[in-house]
Amino acid sequence: MEIRRLQKIKGGSFTLSLPKNWVEKRKLKSGEQMAVLEEEDGAIRIFPVEMPLERPLEVMLKLEDYPTLRALEYSVGTYYTQGSNKITIFSKDPISAEHKKRLKLLRMELPGMEVGEEEANKLGFQVLIDPSIFSIESLVEKTSSFSLHLQEDAIKSLLEYDFQLAAEVLERSKEAMRHYRMTIRQVALASLSKSIAKKVGVKSCRECITFALVARDLNRVVYHSSSIAEHVLALNQQKKKINKDILNIIVEMAAVAYEMQKMAAQAFLRKDVRSAVLAMGKMEKIRGKEKVLLTNVMEKTRDVDTAVILGMIARDLRRIAGYAVAIADDAMNRVLTPISDQNVHARFLCS
Repeated sequence: MEIRRLQKIKGGSFTLSLPKNWVEKRKLKSGEQMAVLEEEDGAIRIFPVEMPLERPLEVMLKLEDYPTLRALEYSVGTYYTQGSNKITIFSKDPISAEHKKRLKLLRMELPGMEVGEEEANKLGFQVLIDPSIFSIESLVEKTSSFSLHLQEDAIKSLLEYDFQLAAEVLERSKEAMRHYRMTIRQVALASLSKSIAKKVGVKSCRECITFALVARDLNRVVYHSSSIAEHVLALNQQKKKINKDILNIIVEMAAVAYEMQKMAAQAFLRKDVRSAVLAMGKMEKIRGKEKVLLTNVMEKTRDVDTAVILGMIARDLRRIAGYAVAIADDAMNRVLTPISDQNVHARFLCS
């Protein structure tokens, strides 16, 4: 860091000399127009007017560098979530039609990504979606709503032996995953650019981290809700009816987990510490109901395979509740940050 002296000139203005090596590195000349941008923290950003604020993030992936096509697909998805605007896959030989077909299916998983160019040995994807359209809070809210409906319908499919609904829950969970990937992409872009961060509603690096955490935790809730649906479909293969007492306990346990998740997500979005604490406090209730449920399963279920499946459903509900606690913790980390105004801190606690 260099320290330079601020100087006052005639007319009341102030000047500050720029480092010579910085000017030469960017090939700037005397008289060139410079933009001056004040950041929220009071810092000043200086850059040539002709230089764009945001540069497109591009990557080139050589097909031969990947041992399997799945590894390449995973890399494309990761580059997407990390904010790449253009992803080009190339090969020394023509890329097979089958490989291209599989790679193009990634468009179904990654919102806004389309084929931008294609040649015999090249396939280029471009992300056309404007990041400023979606605030991160709105994406978190949508993902939370998705996961709540998934859990609700997964349990409903069990109670009503509606295996078609269970299959639909599994299919719908893929859309929730699209929301998750889009959210992580927005977080990554916000971490790279202050102007994008402002557009998507991120006020600081600390808040960027909490958004990434809550997106991850909501994604795990989606996973365990879809896992319940998978177990319901497995019960269809067993052709066994579940004891009513066991079903009633599952309903009670699911209701608590649902309430915890809803309360925790609202605590995060509304910056409500009290709701976060209340959500955390319900975990003991979940553990108690899980113990009762497993006891009933062992006593009232003769078929071993059915008992195992019911135990897995109990585990998924407990883990949904566990991730609800994690979301509540994310809410507290979003709110309870060191700030100079202690009265603001007190208002959060009393809200």
